[in-house]
Amino acid sequence: MTDSSQAGATAGIRAPKGTMFLYEQPEFLNREDHGKLGWRGIDKPFEFAAGIRSVPLVASEISSAQKFYPVVFSSKENGVPLAVLSLMKDRNMFTDENGQWEAGAYIPSYLRRHPFATAMGPDDQFAIVIDRAAKAIVEDFETPFFDSDGLSAQTQQMVEFCGQFEAERRRTKEFSDTLSELGLLSEQQARAGGNEESQSIGSYFAVDVDKLNLLSASDLSDLHQKGYLSFIFAHVFSLENWSRLLNRRVKLIAEADARAGL
Repeated sequence: MTDSSQAGATAGIRAPKGTMFLYEQPEFLNREDHGKLGWRGIDKPFEFAAGIRSVPLVASEISSAQKFYPVVFSSKENGVPLAVLSLMKDRNMFTDENGQWEAGAYIPSYLRRHPFATAMGPDDQFAIVIDRAAKAIVEDFETPFFDSDGLSAQTQQMVEFCGQFEAERRRTKEFSDTLSELGLLSEQQARAGGNEESQSIGSYFAVDVDKLNLLSASDLSDLHQKGYLSFIFAHVFSLENWSRLLNRRVKLIAEADARAGL
């Protein structure tokens, strides 16, 4: 998947099957369709993510994400780790009106790879995809997708990044499957104030610490050897960010009211 031959193998088969989160017009990258295209830096690089409330994570970045966002799971079975970005409808609370991510806050790799991605190709191998609708993909490019030898050096770097992401995604699935097999995930409530009488913000799936403490020494050892315990601890620590996220929401609403003269 990380060499130039993969970018030509999908010519004539334009789009992957199904939908891809945040990819409006996914197409398999190939010279026939995209030989005269490339990409350039844009003024609002994260405008495409301005309306999302959460984004998928791979397990290896949970420790970085937990410093800023609650990290939860999408479901009890086959759950995907998610960074919760917002408590506001259709509003990412970490992007501004200029499409910039908040300075210093961790940017999940799912977003950093855009407009590139991977998807299952026609030969049942993962192939490189681009979001043809992305504003960064243009004819008057700064960086071409292809040069005379195949993929340009810069495109190859993005292909390798996507390949690393795919490898980490597979490891993340193994991690999530293990949590499900051990029965560690449960539905929990995020509350403003953190006590039973406080207002519920919403429900989510997370590791049940009580169940974790009841695991056998053998199961705990297995989690440790696979490197999963560090992922679990980072995930659990991240849940302290619910109150910070609520405070951020209150601040943003107050700022919006002030601008509106309310």
